[in-house]
Amino acid sequence: MSDLTRINHEMRTAAIRTALRNHPFLLDKLITEDGQFNIGATPEKLDLDEPADILVRIAWDIWNGGGETEFEKILTHLPHDDFTAFIDSMSEFLRLRKKIHFSYITGAEND
Repeated sequence: MSDLTRINHEMRTAAIRTALRNHPFLLDKLITEDGQFNIGATPEKLDLDEPADILVRIAWDIWNGGGETEFEKILTHLPHDDFTAFIDSMSEFLRLRKKIHFSYITGAEND
């Protein structure tokens, strides 16, 4: 695994932890004991009600780097604390983007 891939995984996982900080039971389902994202814990398999379903979909969108979570649901259906956690997770995601951009610009990573 390249340094950029490792950093990418670590920072996406950190953003997911931030987004789900108010829901430890979701973190337990989505992050394995060794700190990896559990790709078997899909929203469909977990079959949760809102807002937990929205949060799991956000976590998947963060992991995939994009996705299908409707922004309207984030704005109108998440409780205030979860919305704040989502905004904070995007700050984590911004740090990831800057690191990736810097790695490519400096030539530190070219894959």
